[in-house]
Amino acid sequence: MNQPIYLEWAKQQPATAILSNSSVYLPSVRNAIQQQLADAAWFAAAQQANPWGYPSLQQALQAWHRSSYSPLIVAGASSALAVVCQALLQPGDHALIETPQYEPFSRCVAARGATWSAWPRHPQSFELQLDQLASGITPRTKLLLISNLHNPSSTLSNQSQLLRLQQTLTQATDTLGIAPITMVVDEIYWHLVAQAEFRSVAELGPQWIGINSLSKVYGLSMLRCGWIMAAPQLLDQLRPAYLDLINIGSPLTEYLAASIIEQLANYQTAAQAHVAVNRQIVQRYMQPLLERELINGVIPAAGCTYFPKIMLDQTQIDHVAQQTGCVPGRFFGSAYQQQLRIGFGGPSNLIEAALKPFTQTILPLQ
Repeated sequence: MNQPIYLEWAKQQPATAILSNSSVYLPSVRNAIQQQLADAAWFAAAQQANPWGYPSLQQALQAWHRSSYSPLIVAGASSALAVVCQALLQPGDHALIETPQYEPFSRCVAARGATWSAWPRHPQSFELQLDQLASGITPRTKLLLISNLHNPSSTLSNQSQLLRLQQTLTQATDTLGIAPITMVVDEIYWHLVAQAEFRSVAELGPQWIGINSLSKVYGLSMLRCGWIMAAPQLLDQLRPAYLDLINIGSPLTEYLAASIIEQLANYQTAAQAHVAVNRQIVQRYMQPLLERELINGVIPAAGCTYFPKIMLDQTQIDHVAQQTGCVPGRFFGSAYQQQLRIGFGGPSNLIEAALKPFTQTILPLQ
């Protein structure tokens, strides 16, 4: 497998590289955090014991997900993924990972001494290709890892598609005579779906794990608050790995996160409205490039990332990425050298200011 490089690259990007950032800018939620910090009572309240997560945060998330069981609180979605892989993979095991893929999927699998195979999404729509799934399953396959909304394309997999995915996996494992495969879904952008059919894939059955955080849709990476949704029996399998990797979370940040979760419906609406405005800006700047066939790819109806194919030679594409701060497609898989990921969740004025030179850079290269 190729040496992972995306996370290292991302840490070197300046704050001005706005199109490389896939988080949503939400002033209202940041103001709420500031108000909590100004209230001296929050420090005393945050002293409660939180052996598996701050109780008020667990309760608020359980209510938000309309779930009969509590989530496992972790330090962001990246920690959630690490916990899941450590708990459910052994050296020599195998995982199937969607491609294009968000690099931490393969990093966490490889860290366990497990191997992985790419399960390609459709090359244009990036929808799940169920007819290509069974061929990648081996007797050692334990996990399937996907994202929904898909990172980097923002493609939505609806409930019907996910249930067909489960059916396809069940048929394949029954044919091979192996144990059911656990389906892990990174749901970090799921709240940008206007009318979610469910609060987490964990509600679909005992083979599903949903991981999420406040980092992307609500722009609160500073809190490092994430959670894992799964059936109780599956969560119990994860707890030893949680103790190894996290041990105990921060009651201070989890208290602040609980205050946000309790008002999450309002913040979700605000995030969706903000991204809708930015999507119109993206459409305005991308349309001339689409019409001239300088780029290819439908602007997603949900989410805050766009993954167009740039119809230029590789040297020119690399130049565009360098000049505009977009994420090079190669970080999501070797087959995506011609793609760039454009993040448009930031402040609207900055997104517009960044998209203008993006257009101006591509046009002279045609």
